[in-house]
Amino acid sequence: MNHEWESLNPDDDVVHFHQEVFENLPRTQIVFQLLKEVNKIWAKHCTSSGSRIFGEGFEYCVLIPGQQWRTGKIRLRLEFCPDETEIEDKQKNNRLEIKQENSPLDDLRQQLK
Repeated sequence: MNHEWESLNPDDDVVHFHQEVFENLPRTQIVFQLLKEVNKIWAKHCTSSGSRIFGEGFEYCVLIPGQQWRTGKIRLRLEFCPDETEIEDKQKNNRLEIKQENSPLDDLRQQLK
């Protein structure tokens, strides 16, 4: 993996698990449906206010190496990291598109020849 994580759009993006991740849940779902189900599971096994972890978040302190303690909120979200081959294919396609474009200077170069 390339470690370039992308946030998923809860209203439009669809996820499909290759194997069963959560018992009794469909493998293919719109992201908001999955988050809703994970929220239920979280609330069932955590405190009653556990669902806030996906929305408004909880007050937390964070210590990042080389920095001071910082206060704020923390929440969970769903992100996706594509396989390297997918990224490489996109980069190759982008390079091909760039090479095919004509430069505005092409006409001038032809005239100078």
